[in-house]
Amino acid sequence: MVKSNDSRRPSSSLARMPFIVSSNMEKVDPTTRKLIRSHARRGKKTKGSRATKDQHFSGKAITGYIKTDRVKLDEVIEVYVPLTPGRIGPDLYFIEFTDVMEPSIYFNLLEVTRVVKRIVSPLKAVIGFEAEVAKLNSPFGRDAAALHVLAFAVQGFVDRVLRRQEGSINPVAILHLQKGLRLLRERLLGMDDETKISDSTMSIVLKLASVAHFDGDYQTSRHHMEGLRKIVDLRGGLGVFGGTMLLVEMMKSDLGIALLNGSNPVFFSRPSEPVAEYPEKLLPTSSDDKMHGQDDIDLIQIADNDLGIAWRVMKRFCLFVNLGMQTQRLIHPELICETMIAVMYRLLHMGFADGSIDEAIRLGLLAFSYHVFLQWQDIKPTHAQFHHAYKTCILNLSRTDGIPSRLTLWLSINGCHLDIRHTRRSMAKRFYTRTGQEMRSEKLERDAGYTQVLHVDCRIG
Repeated sequence: MVKSNDSRRPSSSLARMPFIVSSNMEKVDPTTRKLIRSHARRGKKTKGSRATKDQHFSGKAITGYIKTDRVKLDEVIEVYVPLTPGRIGPDLYFIEFTDVMEPSIYFNLLEVTRVVKRIVSPLKAVIGFEAEVAKLNSPFGRDAAALHVLAFAVQGFVDRVLRRQEGSINPVAILHLQKGLRLLRERLLGMDDETKISDSTMSIVLKLASVAHFDGDYQTSRHHMEGLRKIVDLRGGLGVFGGTMLLVEMMKSDLGIALLNGSNPVFFSRPSEPVAEYPEKLLPTSSDDKMHGQDDIDLIQIADNDLGIAWRVMKRFCLFVNLGMQTQRLIHPELICETMIAVMYRLLHMGFADGSIDEAIRLGLLAFSYHVFLQWQDIKPTHAQFHHAYKTCILNLSRTDGIPSRLTLWLSINGCHLDIRHTRRSMAKRFYTRTGQEMRSEKLERDAGYTQVLHVDCRIG
């Protein structure tokens, strides 16, 4: 006789679920068949809802099922509470914030950050692991200066992107910025050398660089990144930060600022600091050509060997991502970060003759890599330097005879990602006259020629 255990009593829905055991090959009676069909229909109705429940994975896991729900920008507004402190009188500038962030504001930022991180890193949101949020934005923790700067950044994002308030100045956000900068200045002028170059201090400088770049202030963002470079050197170099979220965010900011503004990156720009090697699992093998037939490098006429390796690495990365989407399996975020660093920094250091196929492919790979690794969901970059370089190179190339139509199509798609409308129209017309195919956005994404080159089989930007 089995004793009952109230602490392990099943839920009511499970308690009502019957178990049917059959020990022979005969058909069950009509009543039982009807019962089976009713539960089968019930399972179909609940199947979709079960897949959307949150799932947690440990950092040591290699694979797991992914959650691919696309976050909407409006969700940020739904969870965000405006920064409006209690006050007496109409003038906010007489308000003095305390050094310690109010708990209500802290937990508000925590909720918003969980949504925003899926917007700023859409690829990781749909195909990579999402680490459990033990601290707010990891390096920030409960650091008062960092949280005040973060409050300013979040309010600016909400006002400019979601509420379309271009050029508006939110007085409460400015107060948070002033408070954060004052606390940071006191820290840098203090006697605690360890705190001056701590992860939290670096995160504040990094956030200031990102905000300036988001606002289109290249000089200020570059100035902050150079200061961050000095702190990294004082800490012993990039190797100290291996495997941390801080390293990932530094690389993303450095690459984005350098790429969109046509400048040299701050990191991996010295002979003593070579770019990290490609991930071993992404390096091309001799079996690739046998499996895929004629090499893409021959089809699109890549002449430079280093550029060809970068192309093949990105192609294998795309195969991993697309396979993960099709099988609903995760890709470890380290592979995403390592691929981004190894590919994009090498491409930035390369250079070929204007109007050449190799230069067009280099810019195309940079545009594609930006779309995959750096571009925020539903938000197009506003900087014109890279747009101009891409458009000029592609338009010059379109006037050259003998350009493979598949390459022309792929470059046009990348122009769509960057929202370069003039380039898209010119390349579309060129491709139409060369191949007789109609180039509409909806058709391009399903075109077999495009999917055989480089593409990621999910909407991430």
